[in-house]
Amino acid sequence: MIKVVKEYLEDAFITDKARLKHIYNVEKIALKLARIYGVNEEKAAIASLLHDATKLLNHEENLTLAKRMFDESLLNSTPSPCLHAFSAAFLAKSKFNIDDEEILDAISYHCSGRANMNKLEMIIYISDYVEESRTFVTEELRNLAEVNLEKTVYKILLDTKEYLESNHKAVSNLTLEAIKFYEEICGGI
Repeated sequence: MIKVVKEYLEDAFITDKARLKHIYNVEKIALKLARIYGVNEEKAAIASLLHDATKLLNHEENLTLAKRMFDESLLNSTPSPCLHAFSAAFLAKSKFNIDDEEILDAISYHCSGRANMNKLEMIIYISDYVEESRTFVTEELRNLAEVNLEKTVYKILLDTKEYLESNHKAVSNLTLEAIKFYEEICGGI
């Protein structure tokens, strides 16, 4: 399965080597975190490889695919830059016959996060943010990821919200709900 997914990605991102590098960087971190936290490595590899599989599609294409699997009210409240997460989950299910809910959820919520994520979801969410080409990420945050998933998720959620608000961009309702959830779990940072 992983070989087939990688062949698909090599072809799909032939004109966007930077995105392909990002995807492989996310896989590398996800596998490392999966080993640390005892999460199935094959699931981590598949979810990380497919998390941005529809990133090159435009807004309408992403929305059309996402509507085939997700409720329209969820999609309508999702900022456009995060729609690819839902269309990628649909692609994983329809093209690669992935029906594992943990993998599909990890792909679906890698952009916005959500309250009460399972370990695989947190690993993909974190890996997407901290992978090595993300120059804005501190080593402190990367190190935190190796010792506490929940605190790392909470810190990323807060950083994301701050960044989006300072740039006058919409913050997903899922992100806002996740912040409340992880604030209770972590007691603030």
